[in-house]
Amino acid sequence: MIEPPSLEELIAEFSSLPGIGNKTARRLAYHILSRPREQTVRFSESILKAVERVKPCSRCFVFTEGDICSVCNMRKEAKTICVVEKSSDILPFEKSGVFQGLYFVLGGVLSPLDGVGPETLHIPFLIERVKKEGFQELILALGSSPEAESTALLIDRLLEGTSIKRSRLARGIPMGSDLEFVDEITMLRAFEGRVLF
Repeated sequence: MIEPPSLEELIAEFSSLPGIGNKTARRLAYHILSRPREQTVRFSESILKAVERVKPCSRCFVFTEGDICSVCNMRKEAKTICVVEKSSDILPFEKSGVFQGLYFVLGGVLSPLDGVGPETLHIPFLIERVKKEGFQELILALGSSPEAESTALLIDRLLEGTSIKRSRLARGIPMGSDLEFVDEITMLRAFEGRVLF
């Protein structure tokens, strides 16, 4: 069976999402087209609304609808900053209530093969903030991939000579996993067992 071009385009869009293969993309596209029109319109409108309203916080790059996110607004006096790879990585910390400081989203990790160098990430903004705002501790919560390791080492090297205490999450997080998929108990243990560089 030959699929109409607009259906092929929809399948291609779904398959461009992380973790979605061709079969799943096709199943999702067919499901969308099988739903009542009002539900599909509401679904597409919610995507457009999010794209139009959600943007990175001007201080920490966490997704927000305002200029500054609620965490930056509520915890202005915090002296600890937790560095994560992407905005969704802060959810386990907030759900578990284990961390009451500020966050900073790097926008990824170093990956030279994919063309992601230090200048592509928010590392210069992080270093500038740390030097200006007098944080007492910086926690690197970047996961355990080789790319995350090299990113953590670079940040540590760039902060040499500063008085900020630098730590990282303990090794309770499985190798190669994303923080957004870690359960609260594992996150709590990893956070409490973090170690100094």
